[in-house]
Amino acid sequence: MDHFFLGTVIHGLGEGKNLGFPTVNIKLNNSELDIDKGIYAVIVDVDSQRYKGMLYAGTRPTFDLQDMSIEIHIFNFNKNIYDQPVSFKLCKKIRDEIKFDNINQLIEQLHQDKEKVYKFFHFL
Repeated sequence: MDHFFLGTVIHGLGEGKNLGFPTVNIKLNNSELDIDKGIYAVIVDVDSQRYKGMLYAGTRPTFDLQDMSIEIHIFNFNKNIYDQPVSFKLCKKIRDEIKFDNINQLIEQLHQDKEKVYKFFHFL
């Protein structure tokens, strides 16, 4: 997982923001992200700055969607970066993709995921 992937920030459906976890949606530039669906701890480079965050790769089954999505919740970040390039590196897989019965279960799990990612980066 030493490789940085390059992509461009695109508009998403806004689900992350509605859940309290705003994300940047990524369209990869000429590369495939051949990983298992799920949540990952990531390092993200945006605008010559390095951030930590959690990446979701999957089809968003809780919302009954089927298109593959790559979204990153960047910690301590609140900028509009649509159409800008980003690069990211996968650091650790946190969990597999899960279909939740309701949105509240998803939000509760996202809080747990974020805590696990924080702990991962704290102990690096």
